[in-house]
Amino acid sequence: MSRALVADIGATSARFGLGGHDGVARHAEFATGDFACATDLLAAATEALAAGAVDCACLAVAGPAMQGRAAVTKHPELRFDAAQLEGVLGCPVQVVNDFHALAMMAPVADPVRQVGGGAGDDGVKAIIGPGSGLGMAGLIPVASGWRPLASEGGHADLAPGSPLEQELLGVLQRRHGHVCWETVVSGPGLARLHQAVAELWGTPVEALSPARISALGMSVEDPLCHQTLEIFFGLLGSAAGNLALTFCATGGLYIGGGIIPQLADFAPTSPLRRRFEERGELSGYVEPIPIYLMLDPLSGLKGALQCVVAGG
Repeated sequence: MSRALVADIGATSARFGLGGHDGVARHAEFATGDFACATDLLAAATEALAAGAVDCACLAVAGPAMQGRAAVTKHPELRFDAAQLEGVLGCPVQVVNDFHALAMMAPVADPVRQVGGGAGDDGVKAIIGPGSGLGMAGLIPVASGWRPLASEGGHADLAPGSPLEQELLGVLQRRHGHVCWETVVSGPGLARLHQAVAELWGTPVEALSPARISALGMSVEDPLCHQTLEIFFGLLGSAAGNLALTFCATGGLYIGGGIIPQLADFAPTSPLRRRFEERGELSGYVEPIPIYLMLDPLSGLKGALQCVVAGG
């Protein structure tokens, strides 16, 4: 395999790595918000990795990618243009959506943890992942291997699935206006959800970080944080079930992103699987579909490398 520069550029962190026959050999991480333009970020990455000359590059960006161009949705000044960056790097460059890349990693993801369902089949796979936002994608089997389908489904309108979630939606709409899945099923969304639950409880609370809410919720040390985490996983299960139906994902539903590896022990006993299967007349259809938690924190980088291997 050629020597490749690969990147997973999210709203919070931008990871870069050098890839080859042995996978991603080394990597470096930067705070995305520290950079005013894509070329500055790329220069910092190549210097940190001592990359030198590379044969090709794939940059996976957290935002819609069209015709070799993409911008980070939450940092629109960070715009990546494959044609321009080919001149900078002196090699072919792919610019893809971050979940396009993550989808390419699904068939070879390791380690994974299965939460319910059966063995799956060789059919379509669906990928969802909460991090700084909520990404979604599909992966379609074709004669040459796999074809990823990127999606911006995380920005679709939130669909509450219980009276409690209906009440929470009202609170969230008053605070944030438009409420989509990403508003609550993401790292920042977990903090928003915590504040909304506190308002329903009539309990004034200090603002907590997503990491702190998660830690307190998993330990059951704080009932408010525990219920927040339960609701979070219920909503994630509902969004994942919708996505599985949308793609007819009999090959499995994969959950990636930056949050799930830290909460993998909580997921199996959470409402995740139950809400995934609550599909009305098609509950029996989704029941055998396995949910796989993608636990490798470098899945995004390795997915970008898979794009290089596949040639797109």
